[in-house]
Amino acid sequence: MSPTSHPAEIPGQAAQQVAAKLAQLVSCRTVSHPDRDDEDRAEFTKHAHLLSGLFGHIAGAVEKRTLGITGQLWHWRGTESSKPVVLMAHQDVVPVQGEADWEHPPFAGVIAQGRVHGRGTLDDKGDLACILQAADDLAAAGFVPGQDVYFFFGDCEEISGPTAMEAVDFLTAAGVRPWMVLDEGGAVAHQAFPGIDAPAGVIGVSEKGTLDLLLEAEDSGGHASAPPRFGAVQRIARAVGRLQAKQFPAALHPVTQETFRRLAATAPGITGTLLKLASRPGRLAGEVLARAGAEPAAMVRTTVAATRLEGSDGINVLARRAAVGLNIRINVTESVESVIAGVRRRVRDAKISFTVLGATEPSPISPTDSDGFALLESALGHSHPEARPVPYIMMAATDARRFTGICEQVYRFAPLGMDKAQRGAIHGADESVEVAELGKAVRFYTFLIRSL
Repeated sequence: MSPTSHPAEIPGQAAQQVAAKLAQLVSCRTVSHPDRDDEDRAEFTKHAHLLSGLFGHIAGAVEKRTLGITGQLWHWRGTESSKPVVLMAHQDVVPVQGEADWEHPPFAGVIAQGRVHGRGTLDDKGDLACILQAADDLAAAGFVPGQDVYFFFGDCEEISGPTAMEAVDFLTAAGVRPWMVLDEGGAVAHQAFPGIDAPAGVIGVSEKGTLDLLLEAEDSGGHASAPPRFGAVQRIARAVGRLQAKQFPAALHPVTQETFRRLAATAPGITGTLLKLASRPGRLAGEVLARAGAEPAAMVRTTVAATRLEGSDGINVLARRAAVGLNIRINVTESVESVIAGVRRRVRDAKISFTVLGATEPSPISPTDSDGFALLESALGHSHPEARPVPYIMMAATDARRFTGICEQVYRFAPLGMDKAQRGAIHGADESVEVAELGKAVRFYTFLIRSL
């Protein structure tokens, strides 16, 4: 049984309608790859065409532009253009590893047990379908928004591709400076923190920076029967060990303090007391949270994950080259430059070379005392009245970070209820979304668009 529904609750007609459309979108294998020539271009083209076919009323009311390869930027003209809004989602999904591990095939779009199952149902086609369903219903009724609305649906978000920047460049050239941008990110989270059962609408007001760093060591190689005392593999292994042993310091940003302060208001007993203590300024709270588990630690420090190891091609051949790929998420209190320097200090090995494969700085902090944030709070109260709005700093990266140069109010929130297991299924197996939650998300976006 879903934590967000009652035993007798049956999703309404609108929820069933958007669920059926989402199932068709899920059936498109829009898996993005760093080498875009490896993508199934026919599936991406089919998906882009489906957006117009499934949501015909809004598709007929907008001016459409294709960006990147199959990215979509739609412009719905309002009665005013002084405070334009950008509503975002992405069409691409991550690969599936081990389709046999899924209860339902990941690209079949199965609707069962009150859920739509498949890759992308939560990340991020479910949100995309709800945005367009809300707009489609309004357009069908002849509604014209009070402000210009831009819909941007990227085609390469999962690989940090360039299509979002093309959208930013287009808007900039057109003289459009959005009043607010809303992308995926947070959700209506159940079990958002240990000991808290009440749902929280966690709204991302910033996101950590990213740094992909390659560390390499070289050696003479040779036969494995006569190994040297310290070769390239050992050098890289020592570097990884040193990074693990001396992690980056914890630093509690004021936004994170506010996150815990709001969570504390709904937390019972000792949990509430601990969260109140965690919301206090100073290093002590940050250090305690850094020891409370992987997720709390990621909220308060720069994290370093060794994700790829390379060595010899033969089991009996010494490596002439060894390397490790590091995926680093940069706390908002630091920068790309300071983190690279910090990694060098920890590794302490002049024979290891460093190559930056990609990097983005932490995003600016969007305000929580603004009209834009207040609008999101009101829309959340309309769709999920039981959920308390909570600002937070995202650990993951989204296309939204590309828009911070042209908009001061950039938020990251998809109005879909998710429990801990569902959140864990994002990028994993058995990803699914509740049909009832799709209906609630349509209500959220309907309220938001009507309120402009």
